[in-house]
Amino acid sequence: MIFIKRLIYILIFLIAVLMGILTGLLLVYQKNLPKISALEDYSPSIMSIVYDCNGNIIGEFAIEKRIPISYNDIPSILRYAIITAEDRSFEKHWGIDLWGILRALKTNLFSGWGREGASTITQQLARMVFMKSNKGVYEKTIRRKIKEWLLSFQIEKNLTKEQIFTLYANLHYFGHGAYGVEAASLLYFGKRAKDLTLSEAAMIAALPRSPSKYSPYLNPKNAVIRRNYILDMMAQEGYISKEEAERAKKEPVILQPLHSNDENIGYIMEEIRKYVEQKFGTTNLYQNGLKIYTTFDINLQRVAQNALKNGLREVDKRRGWRGAKYNVLDEKNKINLETYNINTWQRLSLKEGKIYDALVLDVSKDLASLRIKDFRGILTPEEAKWTGRKDLTRLFKKGDVIEVRIERIDYENKTFKGFLEQEPEVQGAVLGLNAKTGEIKVMVGGYSFDESQFNRAVQAKRQTGSAIKPLIYSLAIESGMTPSSQFIDEPYFYFDKWINEIWSPQNFDHKYRGLVTLRRGLEESINIVTAKLVEILTPERVVQHIKKFGITADLKPYMSISLGAFEIPLLELVSAYSVFPNQGIRMKPYFIVRIEDREGNLLEENRREAYEVLSPSVAYIMTNLMRGVVLRGTAARASSLKRPLAGKTGTCDEYTDAWFIGFDPSFVLGVWVGHDVKRSIGPNETGARAALPIWMEIMKEYLKDKPVEDFPVPPDIVFLKVDRMTGLLATPFCSHVIEEAFIAGTEPTRYCSEEEHFKVHDYYGKESPHE
Repeated sequence: MIFIKRLIYILIFLIAVLMGILTGLLLVYQKNLPKISALEDYSPSIMSIVYDCNGNIIGEFAIEKRIPISYNDIPSILRYAIITAEDRSFEKHWGIDLWGILRALKTNLFSGWGREGASTITQQLARMVFMKSNKGVYEKTIRRKIKEWLLSFQIEKNLTKEQIFTLYANLHYFGHGAYGVEAASLLYFGKRAKDLTLSEAAMIAALPRSPSKYSPYLNPKNAVIRRNYILDMMAQEGYISKEEAERAKKEPVILQPLHSNDENIGYIMEEIRKYVEQKFGTTNLYQNGLKIYTTFDINLQRVAQNALKNGLREVDKRRGWRGAKYNVLDEKNKINLETYNINTWQRLSLKEGKIYDALVLDVSKDLASLRIKDFRGILTPEEAKWTGRKDLTRLFKKGDVIEVRIERIDYENKTFKGFLEQEPEVQGAVLGLNAKTGEIKVMVGGYSFDESQFNRAVQAKRQTGSAIKPLIYSLAIESGMTPSSQFIDEPYFYFDKWINEIWSPQNFDHKYRGLVTLRRGLEESINIVTAKLVEILTPERVVQHIKKFGITADLKPYMSISLGAFEIPLLELVSAYSVFPNQGIRMKPYFIVRIEDREGNLLEENRREAYEVLSPSVAYIMTNLMRGVVLRGTAARASSLKRPLAGKTGTCDEYTDAWFIGFDPSFVLGVWVGHDVKRSIGPNETGARAALPIWMEIMKEYLKDKPVEDFPVPPDIVFLKVDRMTGLLATPFCSHVIEEAFIAGTEPTRYCSEEEHFKVHDYYGKESPHE
């Protein structure tokens, strides 16, 4: 009995000593602990989000991809899944889970310290906010653990469970650069957290334990096993039924493509980055969660990027086959083509209509055997018809890597059918804006942003060719001329005092037509007419007039301005054309609507700027003239769209640059095709051939499902029937009668005659329009 009493006293003494030691340790650590009140002002790095004109998220800027959301925006199935996976006693404990600690102590005593943890959600939050880590790995010591416990007690004392869980859900790392459940949901499933299915919520909940081990991209089997375990535990805890768990486990895992950098937005995101970074700084852009609302239409942007790519490939094919990209075989041909993998095949998912690198396994005159990852295909001369060669051995050889556009895929047999492609050398750009507001809707700066970040839509200055002519013609109309004004198309010589030499322009086709009208001069892009206009108006007046359209280029009063010899960016030329459908008013182009901080406070909002360039009547006459370009002139192919459209083609000497700028009553779209260095695109690659088809493909999609809109007619415009070839009032003997628009008081009074007909060289045998 005495022995037992002494043993009890000794135990009491030891416990007291132990409690004293623990109390002392706690007091020591307590002094160095950060204040929990810091959580109230804690502001983690938040990514800035970019929205298009329809409110769609189109991109982000971030060091840590994080989108904070409130507790109410976290769906219950996701909360239950995370609690089940990470801390089943979360609602009951006061910071630490004693039973979990005992379990971890047992494991660590027998297997070595650090083998197992028992961290609650609160403890994990304490680590994330108050403790430093080495790339997410925390120091595994008793000292660190005691600090973590103490911090957890204080967090539980000062914050509600809802606040703790919300902070945890917004701060935790979920893999592949995503922080927080909202960013993770968008990354893995392309949807907001509130829209996750039960199966998806369990997959997200599996990630905090080990984002790489349970990544559905890196380790899909582990991810599914962990997801299913969480679903079973949720059923066991009573959050869901067993039937719901079983259904969720059968749900296929459908992920967003990993690191799917949307190449369609590369150029617009770079312009946004430069703008915001310059105005608000790098820290604000990448860490302070700005909301950037833009004018861009992401759907039309994708159409424009694809149209430009397809169009440039077609232009490039007309130059002929340049050869395979490279050959994988070494000198000794030891590489096994059946197992060899090309770098571009990593995480590749074959889709019809897409272009991929293909490996040539074997080739004969009439048949080539190809391989793309696990798929096999064949190519015949018919699928390479554009090359003009019927012998495939003259195109490529065994081991070559070529580009193939997939037409059809047989997933069961792992075979495909495709067509030979080649990456184009020629470049291009697209820019479209709302004429009434100045809002830029599409901006494509080149064939591929990944390959070249140079934005040809805004940075490149190119000779415009005939695309400059509408700006010159508008001065002629403003000066009293009309669409019926007559000119003689004939050899022309002019002594240009600015260059001190004789200047003699040529028509595109080197032919002369005799009597022509102002309308025909623009519709058929007759250079002699424009040259005579500039002489009449004077080059000095022409330069000043063009600058009124917002053109900032260093224009010189040379006669060659009539042929677009000076270099102008696509953005400025498209903006200049917006004057015509907008009744003479140019709206300054812009792409930022407003910028808000993370709290929703307004930092900047665009204020539209308007500039009066032409009178409404002059603008309408010019629009009507350019409608003729589309109806029967150099851009007649666009008339197939069956809408009120207007525009002008442009082609430079030696076919170095090809343009088409066109519009409907609201939208102006411009396309440029050329090289980064001044060299020929190819024989006969005019604006109508190289640029117009791209424009039409984009415009067709833009007009789809939109009601027909006509150009508004100012009240001082009158319409008369005239002979298009002579410009005079029509008679029963005229063969080219059109309804012409005039500003009241300028209409013709003289009737056409057979004598006038004979002044037109091709009146009775009209040729095709030219550039």
